[in-house]
Amino acid sequence: MLKELWERQSIRKYLNKPVEPEKIEELLRAAMNAPTARNSQSWRFLVVTDRNALDTMTDLQPYTGMMKTAACAIIVMGDRNASQPDEYLYVDSAAAIENILIEAVHQQLGTCWCAIGPNPDRIEKFRRYYRIDKDLIPIAAVAVGYSAESKPKEDRYDPQKVSWFPPFAESDNHFTK
Repeated sequence: MLKELWERQSIRKYLNKPVEPEKIEELLRAAMNAPTARNSQSWRFLVVTDRNALDTMTDLQPYTGMMKTAACAIIVMGDRNASQPDEYLYVDSAAAIENILIEAVHQQLGTCWCAIGPNPDRIEKFRRYYRIDKDLIPIAAVAVGYSAESKPKEDRYDPQKVSWFPPFAESDNHFTK
Protein backbone atom coordinates (compact mmCIF):
# COMPACT_ATOMS: atom_id res chain seq x y z
CA MET A 1 0.00 0.00 0.00
CA LEU A 2 1.22 3.50 -0.73
CA LYS A 3 2.65 5.21 2.34
CA GLU A 4 0.40 8.24 1.72
CA LEU A 5 -2.75 6.09 1.80
CA TRP A 6 -1.76 4.62 5.15
CA GLU A 7 -0.76 8.00 6.63
CA ARG A 8 -3.79 10.01 5.48
CA GLN A 9 -5.93 11.25 8.36
CA SER A 10 -8.57 13.89 8.93
CA ILE A 11 -6.73 16.78 10.58
CA ARG A 12 -8.70 19.32 12.57
CA LYS A 13 -5.93 21.43 14.12
CA TYR A 14 -3.38 23.35 12.08
CA LEU A 15 -0.24 25.38 12.69
CA ASN A 16 -0.36 29.12 12.06
CA LYS A 17 1.71 28.76 8.90
CA PRO A 18 0.72 29.55 5.31
CA VAL A 19 0.79 26.85 2.65
CA GLU A 20 3.12 27.66 -0.20
CA PRO A 21 1.35 28.39 -3.53
CA GLU A 22 3.48 25.70 -5.19
CA LYS A 23 2.08 23.08 -2.84
CA ILE A 24 -1.49 24.24 -3.46
CA GLU A 25 -0.84 23.94 -7.18
CA GLU A 26 0.41 20.37 -6.69
CA LEU A 27 -2.81 19.54 -4.82
CA LEU A 28 -4.84 20.94 -7.72
CA ARG A 29 -2.72 19.05 -10.26
CA ALA A 30 -3.39 15.85 -8.33
CA ALA A 31 -7.11 16.64 -8.23
CA MET A 32 -7.24 17.23 -11.97
CA ASN A 33 -5.61 13.86 -12.59
CA ALA A 34 -8.60 12.09 -11.06
CA PRO A 35 -10.83 10.02 -13.32
CA THR A 36 -14.26 11.36 -14.27
CA ALA A 37 -17.37 9.86 -15.85
CA ARG A 38 -17.00 10.00 -19.61
CA ASN A 39 -13.77 12.01 -19.11
CA SER A 40 -15.94 15.08 -18.51
CA GLN A 41 -13.41 16.67 -16.13
CA SER A 42 -16.44 18.27 -14.49
CA TRP A 43 -14.71 19.40 -11.31
CA ARG A 44 -13.95 23.04 -10.60
CA PHE A 45 -11.97 24.48 -7.68
CA LEU A 46 -12.10 27.62 -5.56
CA VAL A 47 -9.05 28.19 -3.36
CA VAL A 48 -9.91 30.22 -0.26
CA THR A 49 -7.02 31.86 1.61
CA ASP A 50 -8.80 34.86 3.11
CA ARG A 51 -8.84 34.47 6.92
CA ASN A 52 -12.32 36.03 7.32
CA ALA A 53 -13.78 33.78 4.61
CA LEU A 54 -12.27 30.70 6.28
CA ASP A 55 -13.58 31.76 9.70
CA THR A 56 -17.06 32.40 8.27
CA MET A 57 -17.28 28.91 6.82
CA THR A 58 -18.58 27.58 10.16
CA ASP A 59 -21.67 29.76 9.66
CA LEU A 60 -22.29 28.05 6.32
CA GLN A 61 -21.60 24.45 7.38
CA PRO A 62 -21.51 23.60 11.10
CA TYR A 63 -18.90 20.83 10.80
CA THR A 64 -16.11 23.03 9.46
CA GLY A 65 -14.65 24.23 12.75
CA MET A 66 -11.15 23.25 11.64
CA MET A 67 -11.26 26.03 9.03
CA LYS A 68 -10.60 28.52 11.85
CA THR A 69 -7.00 27.25 12.01
CA ALA A 70 -6.53 25.96 8.43
CA ALA A 71 -4.26 28.00 6.16
CA CYS A 72 -6.63 27.59 3.25
CA ALA A 73 -9.54 25.61 1.89
CA ILE A 74 -10.23 24.16 -1.51
CA ILE A 75 -13.91 24.20 -2.39
CA VAL A 76 -14.54 21.43 -4.90
CA MET A 77 -17.46 22.03 -7.22
CA GLY A 78 -19.19 20.14 -10.00
CA ASP A 79 -19.99 21.92 -13.26
CA ARG A 80 -23.48 21.06 -14.50
CA ASN A 81 -22.51 22.25 -17.99
CA ALA A 82 -19.76 19.61 -18.15
CA SER A 83 -21.69 16.53 -17.03
CA GLN A 84 -25.19 15.25 -16.32
CA PRO A 85 -26.83 13.92 -14.20
CA ASP A 86 -25.74 15.69 -11.00
CA GLU A 87 -24.88 12.35 -9.40
CA TYR A 88 -21.84 12.10 -11.72
CA LEU A 89 -20.63 15.45 -10.40
CA TYR A 90 -20.49 14.04 -6.88
CA VAL A 91 -18.58 10.95 -7.97
CA ASP A 92 -16.16 12.96 -10.11
CA SER A 93 -15.57 15.44 -7.29
CA ALA A 94 -15.04 12.66 -4.74
CA ALA A 95 -12.26 11.17 -6.88
CA ALA A 96 -10.61 14.60 -7.16
CA ILE A 97 -10.94 15.16 -3.40
CA GLU A 98 -9.30 11.81 -2.61
CA ASN A 99 -6.38 12.77 -4.85
CA ILE A 100 -6.07 16.08 -2.97
CA LEU A 101 -6.00 14.24 0.35
CA ILE A 102 -3.34 11.78 -0.78
CA GLU A 103 -1.13 14.41 -2.44
CA ALA A 104 -1.40 16.55 0.71
CA VAL A 105 0.21 13.74 2.72
CA HIS A 106 2.97 13.60 0.11
CA GLN A 107 3.42 17.39 0.53
CA GLN A 108 3.50 16.95 4.34
CA LEU A 109 0.21 18.79 4.74
CA GLY A 110 -2.90 17.93 6.71
CA THR A 111 -6.43 18.00 5.32
CA CYS A 112 -10.03 17.46 6.32
CA TRP A 113 -12.86 16.75 3.84
CA CYS A 114 -16.12 18.53 4.74
CA ALA A 115 -19.26 17.84 2.72
CA ILE A 116 -21.36 20.72 1.45
CA GLY A 117 -23.73 18.94 -0.95
CA PRO A 118 -26.10 17.28 -1.27
CA ASN A 119 -27.57 19.49 1.49
CA PRO A 120 -29.51 22.16 -0.50
CA ASP A 121 -29.34 24.73 2.31
CA ARG A 122 -25.54 24.46 2.55
CA ILE A 123 -25.18 24.57 -1.23
CA GLU A 124 -27.14 27.81 -1.37
CA LYS A 125 -25.22 29.38 1.53
CA PHE A 126 -21.88 28.62 -0.14
CA ARG A 127 -23.16 29.90 -3.49
CA ARG A 128 -24.21 33.19 -1.93
CA TYR A 129 -21.18 33.79 0.27
CA TYR A 130 -18.50 32.77 -2.25
CA ARG A 131 -20.45 34.10 -5.28
CA ILE A 132 -20.50 30.69 -6.96
CA ASP A 133 -22.24 30.49 -10.33
CA LYS A 134 -25.62 28.69 -10.40
CA ASP A 135 -24.24 26.08 -12.82
CA LEU A 136 -21.67 24.99 -10.22
CA ILE A 137 -22.58 22.76 -7.29
CA PRO A 138 -20.33 23.20 -4.26
CA ILE A 139 -19.71 19.56 -3.31
CA ALA A 140 -17.17 19.84 -0.47
CA ALA A 141 -14.62 22.05 1.21
CA VAL A 142 -11.20 20.60 1.99
CA ALA A 143 -9.29 22.23 4.84
CA VAL A 144 -5.56 22.42 4.10
CA GLY A 145 -2.64 23.32 6.33
CA TYR A 146 0.31 22.11 8.33
CA SER A 147 -0.92 19.69 10.98
CA ALA A 148 -0.77 20.67 14.64
CA GLU A 149 -1.92 17.27 15.84
CA SER A 150 -0.67 13.72 15.79
CA LYS A 151 -2.99 10.74 15.77
CA PRO A 152 -2.25 7.03 16.03
CA LYS A 153 -2.59 5.10 12.78
CA GLU A 154 -5.13 2.30 12.65
CA ASP A 155 -5.73 -0.46 10.13
CA ARG A 156 -9.39 -0.14 9.12
CA TYR A 157 -9.51 -3.24 6.98
CA ASP A 158 -12.48 -5.40 8.00
CA PRO A 159 -12.98 -8.66 6.06
CA GLN A 160 -16.58 -8.76 7.35
CA LYS A 161 -17.36 -5.85 5.03
CA VAL A 162 -16.25 -7.79 1.95
CA SER A 163 -18.36 -10.20 -0.08
CA TRP A 164 -17.10 -12.40 -2.89
CA PHE A 165 -18.84 -13.71 -5.96
CA PRO A 166 -18.77 -16.56 -6.33
CA PRO A 167 -18.50 -17.24 -2.58
CA PHE A 168 -15.61 -19.33 -1.38
CA ALA A 169 -14.85 -21.25 1.77
CA GLU A 170 -13.41 -19.41 4.80
CA SER A 171 -10.26 -21.47 4.47
CA ASP A 172 -9.73 -20.03 0.98
CA ASN A 173 -9.60 -16.43 2.26
CA HIS A 174 -6.00 -15.35 1.78
CA PHE A 175 -6.71 -11.73 2.68
CA THR A 176 -6.98 -12.05 6.46
CA LYS A 177 -3.91 -11.63 8.64
